[in-house]
Amino acid sequence: MRAPASLVAVVLALALALVAAGCGPLGPTEQGGDAGDPLAVVTALPSPGELRGPDPATADAADLAEAFTGRPDAELAAVIDDRAPADAAVRTWTSPGGGTLTVAASVWPSHLIATGVGSDLAARLVADDGAAWTPPDVPGARGARRDDPAEARLGFSVGPNALYVRATGDVGDDVAERAMRRLILVLEGQTG
Repeated sequence: MRAPASLVAVVLALALALVAAGCGPLGPTEQGGDAGDPLAVVTALPSPGELRGPDPATADAADLAEAFTGRPDAELAAVIDDRAPADAAVRTWTSPGGGTLTVAASVWPSHLIATGVGSDLAARLVADDGAAWTPPDVPGARGARRDDPAEARLGFSVGPNALYVRATGDVGDDVAERAMRRLILVLEGQTG
């Protein structure tokens, strides 16, 4: 038995619409979605608990390297500069006990680069006596944590956008996870 021509036409039109719409990047150099506004993303986060810090600011490669590792790192800054972020912002808070929470949002030339940012940073901490970590409440995140000295890093990407959270000292994993979930919600609100 043959399907009616109208049914075949509807199925073909639906298949064509799905192919045309795409579901993310089709190649390694494509963005795979809309770019967010990094400064607006990090500004939207409230100060967690007793943590306090300066206002968020736009970031260059050196600022991102310091946000990612907690210290100036000219070699990492050069790598970041070579990967050519289009826009970036950073925000840092400090706890009364001296721990820190740092968040960064950045826009990269492609989804592949945005994804690599979080993976590379997690790998750096694993190489420095850390262990891989993916919190169950933040599916899709890539991270690592270390007990001594205490540090946790989480990366997440959506299209060309990379989100990053680093917590140190007495700032717990739960605070890092909550910050990442909030960053994701703000970014999704911007980019759809």
